[in-house]
Amino acid sequence: MEAAIVLIAFVIIAAAFSFMVINQGLFATQRGRTVIQEGLKQASTPLTKDGSIFVRTSEDGENVSVIVIPVRAFGVKYVAMWRNETVVSLKVGEQAWANVYGGVLYDSITGKTFDPSGQRYDDFVGITGNGGTYENGSFGVTLTTVACLAIENSNFDESLDAAEKGYLIVTLDTADCAPVRTAIVVEIRLEKTAPLSIEFNIPESMPMGTWVVVG
Repeated sequence: MEAAIVLIAFVIIAAAFSFMVINQGLFATQRGRTVIQEGLKQASTPLTKDGSIFVRTSEDGENVSVIVIPVRAFGVKYVAMWRNETVVSLKVGEQAWANVYGGVLYDSITGKTFDPSGQRYDDFVGITGNGGTYENGSFGVTLTTVACLAIENSNFDESLDAAEKGYLIVTLDTADCAPVRTAIVVEIRLEKTAPLSIEFNIPESMPMGTWVVVG
């Protein structure tokens, strides 16, 4: 009887120990999976450049005042592009800005996010301040060095969905315009992801007062 009691006690202890080991192993596996997924997320970016970069030349063809970069969500359902979670760093020649992102572009008439479908770039690249938000205007208004996002096929929120296409519009103040042969670097950093870096050079010779493809 005593031997049976001792044997049962050993079995119970072994079962409890086995359960603890298995439970810890499952926890470690789950934790490892979470860490790996988080690492992959931070090592990749859900944004990709989706087409050619356009720049707007001055009337004399000596510099550039507007840059339009097409972007799209990649491998995810949507990308949050809210102002407080997105940073756009800009370098124009020797000048650099830590963050010029002004948020998603809004339509001053409808009050909704601006949808550029079917519009010419000149119809909405003028950016003017409006209480911390930005609204569409016409080319030729006073420009500010700022970047904002226009969303085509928009569902009127501030996320770039997989079915939508974004246009990052970078306008340059008169004092910040990019002369010919200037190196431009635009870096888009989202929350907990790797940045999307875009580099190109302003051509040596450009036509006057028009749009030019640079990359």
